[in-house]
Amino acid sequence: MAKQEESQLDTHGAVYYHWRVWELTGLMRPPGISRLAYRVYAVAINVVVTVLFPCSLLARLLFTTNMAGMCENLTITITDIVANLKFANVYMVKAQLFEIRSLLRLMDARARRVGDPEELSALRREVHIARGSFLVFARIFVFGTALSCVRLVIRPDRELLYPAWFGLDWTHSTRNYVLINIYQLFGLVVQAVQNCASDSYPPAFLCLLTGHMRALELRVRRIGFRTEDLTGDDKAWQEEVYEELIECIRDLMRVHRLRKIIQRILSVPCMAQFACSAAVQCTVAMHFLYMADDNDLTAMIISIVFFTAVTLEVFVICFFGERMRTQNEALCDAFYACNWVEQLPKFKRELLFTIARTQRPSLIFAGNYIALSMETFEQVIRFTYSAFTLLLRAK
Repeated sequence: MAKQEESQLDTHGAVYYHWRVWELTGLMRPPGISRLAYRVYAVAINVVVTVLFPCSLLARLLFTTNMAGMCENLTITITDIVANLKFANVYMVKAQLFEIRSLLRLMDARARRVGDPEELSALRREVHIARGSFLVFARIFVFGTALSCVRLVIRPDRELLYPAWFGLDWTHSTRNYVLINIYQLFGLVVQAVQNCASDSYPPAFLCLLTGHMRALELRVRRIGFRTEDLTGDDKAWQEEVYEELIECIRDLMRVHRLRKIIQRILSVPCMAQFACSAAVQCTVAMHFLYMADDNDLTAMIISIVFFTAVTLEVFVICFFGERMRTQNEALCDAFYACNWVEQLPKFKRELLFTIARTQRPSLIFAGNYIALSMETFEQVIRFTYSAFTLLLRAK
């Protein structure tokens, strides 16, 4: 049973749900489908939804003349446009995504060869956390979509799922009203699925990086400590320990390579998420301060949902970035903790070079500038509070 579990280790399964979403939404061609058929499908669904849906929101925003409608439309439009930019970024980094998959297979094979139960458990735990984060975001998007549908049903007059412009008279034409709402419901579902994957793949990749750092930490801490099958000639044992160190250094190089690829993938979407969070938080604050006397309770609830969602998205990426940084520090300590005292001079020389390399801070940066850490999230919260206070004083 233990051997079977080892053979089933696949840390790329952390992004299994994301990969399925990217296949459904025209980014990754699944096996068994012709290239031409999938290309036609991908172009059709992305033109109809990914391009036209935010364009309809933006057009309605340009025609809005009152402050309440402006705040509501702006919150939805900003969120949707940024979400589509993050979705487009996935297409731009497809090569890096496949590179990560190949690299993870090498690292998984190494973990299976070592066969340490604690290492394998740490890797599986991170896969479980990554999949769980996707499901959390999925529940949030299901709630938001359901809330929009409920709002449409309980309104006494005709209204669209989301304020949008289509150039058709849907207020007096039942046919146009039904067709537009069917399109909006379809577009809303597709966009929700896209956004769920786009918002949850940064923490998923950070979980993968953290898990392999943890596995390597456990591997390094065991270096140099004698076991029953390593008793005997000291010289031979020291050579074996040296070779073990070299293998761990190769593993460390793979971890650093994985971090660099993840940095390239996450830099743009995380920066976009920070900008989106700041814009939506300020817009929702204006909505509350200047439109609080309006009776549209459902619009206020949707604004709260958007505010909570964008804040949660920033918290999640900062939290998992902080976990990765903490794990990197533990990996650095592991090289100090191995039994280097009894080893050969060449072992100590290689260890010194490795320790010097691991002492560099290992962080993922949004836009190659803003660190994904809890200190950054604290600054975001302070900015939100300052902006809200400023608007309150202006009122």
